[in-house]
Amino acid sequence: MAKDRKEQIILAAVKRFARQGMGKTTLDEIAGDIRIGKATIYHYFESKEQLFYESLRYETESFIEAIKAIFNNTGLAVGERLLDYISFKETIDSHYKLIFNLMIKLMEDNSSEQEIEILTGMLKREEEIIRLVLNSIYSTRIESMNESIPNFIVTSTWGIFFSSRINRVSYPGKIINIKDLVFKSLENLLS
Repeated sequence: MAKDRKEQIILAAVKRFARQGMGKTTLDEIAGDIRIGKATIYHYFESKEQLFYESLRYETESFIEAIKAIFNNTGLAVGERLLDYISFKETIDSHYKLIFNLMIKLMEDNSSEQEIEILTGMLKREEEIIRLVLNSIYSTRIESMNESIPNFIVTSTWGIFFSSRINRVSYPGKIINIKDLVFKSLENLLS
């Protein structure tokens, strides 16, 4: 029951923090969203900041689990899974708003040490998933995989998200399929 209540608080906080940010969100609002008293939140979390960081960790964990599910879909060819992974990351702003906001804060050089730690952990886990996928699939084609390839894929796919948004502004109405361009680059890199 306690675990369920804590998760219920985190889920309400994720929604509220995603809409309003940490600064404009109050614990009273979060408590009201799930019809509990603010004291109940303090039973599980010392402060609004701690709840925010736990909410961010929760969202990054959900994000990582979604990536694992994409690559565990053995019904699809590897190339299709990579394209699904890239497509998935293109929707980060609508499905994982806290992560999206954190990426923006990072680019503005406005992230806290704890936010950077959470983001770094998420990126390392994402990189490890890519490393495992590449090792299992391309082990016969690549004698010793360059250790920087998983990092390149992770950072490039994050770049796709931002470059797609820039292209929509720069070339309204013109569809530039950056995803396919990057996928072809990856195919060349791995062959």
